[in-house]
Amino acid sequence: MLKKISLRMRLTLLSAMVMAGAAVILTSVFLFGADRIFVRNLPQEFIAGDEITFSSEAAEGMELASITFTVKEAGNRFNLWGTAVLISVLILGTAAAWLVAGRALQPLEELSGTIEEISGNDLSHRVELRDRQDEIGRLARSFNLMMDKVSASFERQKRFSASAAHELKTPLATIAVNLDVLALDEAPSPARLEKVLKVIRANNERMIRLVDDLFRLTSDKDSIMDEEISLEEILTETAEELSRPIQEKHLTVSIGSMPDIRLTGSRVMLSRAVGNLFENAVKYNRDYGAISITARREAGKIMIRMADTGIGIPKEEIPRIFEPFYRVDKSRSRAMGGSGLGLPLVKDIMEKHGGSITVKSIFGESTVFLLEFPDTDADKKTSGQTVPEQ
Repeated sequence: MLKKISLRMRLTLLSAMVMAGAAVILTSVFLFGADRIFVRNLPQEFIAGDEITFSSEAAEGMELASITFTVKEAGNRFNLWGTAVLISVLILGTAAAWLVAGRALQPLEELSGTIEEISGNDLSHRVELRDRQDEIGRLARSFNLMMDKVSASFERQKRFSASAAHELKTPLATIAVNLDVLALDEAPSPARLEKVLKVIRANNERMIRLVDDLFRLTSDKDSIMDEEISLEEILTETAEELSRPIQEKHLTVSIGSMPDIRLTGSRVMLSRAVGNLFENAVKYNRDYGAISITARREAGKIMIRMADTGIGIPKEEIPRIFEPFYRVDKSRSRAMGGSGLGLPLVKDIMEKHGGSITVKSIFGESTVFLLEFPDTDADKKTSGQTVPEQ
């Protein structure tokens, strides 16, 4: 029943009930006390007196009964007036409670109105705080903070959708153009056919990689997360896979010794994360540059540092490099075959393994990625230790 009544009405009724209860109790005590003390005992006081004097000569012959009757009548009038005042106070108090509750709940009305004005195309509406420090002010600030997060997420989603459509549209358009050009030639030569097929094959592989990365980025499918993987083994395998571009750029690759460092998680996912970072270090490095990879244990964590002498990242671009499809240099990244999903995948994989990734970069000079994994071996050793006997 109460859920169907507005909050303002509920506060008003509650205030009226509390006020009515207090007023009834106080009025009852007051009326009872007045009747008990001043009315019932008055005739006895007159009888017990030695002498009765009246200020008026007309009252000299008045009997004691009439005096008692007059006093009781006055008492009844007093009770009547007291009850009337009680009812008036309750009415006025209820009206005051209604007005005060309406003023106190006005920010909630504004909050409700703002929420109703919000649409999927416009998330800019916010609640005016007006320097409120009470619970309603905190609620308004929480709502505005939530809307800031929702708006930022909505904008990222829009950019993601637009970028995904663009990335898929580009190879499809390239394939369509080449097929149209080929259709204009009634008898295309084998060389022409081979060239068109090569373009179609390359763009088809690009779309397959893009869709595969999108699937990995958005998939909630559970993976085996309890495999023990040697970090040195993953880095060695990745270096062998990238040996050709490393040789073409004449890069110097240094991998520190880490025989006792093992990661716990999904081998496929961790290989992909390390491989993406290693591939970026090669792809965006300068000729005759260097790549340095080291790892160590520190404070219950495994710290992996991957540094390169590449083109670097502008400082203002660093906060956005983990957004899907975001590229620092769009034309250059696309020419190198990048889809803008490598670093978002790395971050997603790190979070799924309870780790984190940070980056430091000097534009035009170097980039350093720092990966942090929980050291499960350290936890096992700690839990397996026994306290020596004293």
